[in-house]
Amino acid sequence: MDNDTLKSIHHLNLSTLLLSQRMLEKDKYAAMYRLGIDEETADVLSNLNAPQMLVLSETNQLIFQLRFQNADMVRKLTEESRVGDIKQMHTGILLSSLLLDSISK
Repeated sequence: MDNDTLKSIHHLNLSTLLLSQRMLEKDKYAAMYRLGIDEETADVLSNLNAPQMLVLSETNQLIFQLRFQNADMVRKLTEESRVGDIKQMHTGILLSSLLLDSISK
């Protein structure tokens, strides 16, 4: 993996951790829903200090993952639609249903 890609992964990880903490501080339960995490994970993320976030972000892997489970799902969500507002709502519903499925398993 080249150095630029590695730096981008570190930056994305740290940015995501900072955004997650901000979201959790503003509205914990909405953030948990949007991030797809449980309350215990939310509490741990909320309490991370800067050095802990740096250690966690400086890995060669993304620490958060996409919720799309297959290529067909991405295709359906990105194809042209006559009504743009419905596309955003449909994406939200689909991602929410994936979260609910993962919690119930």
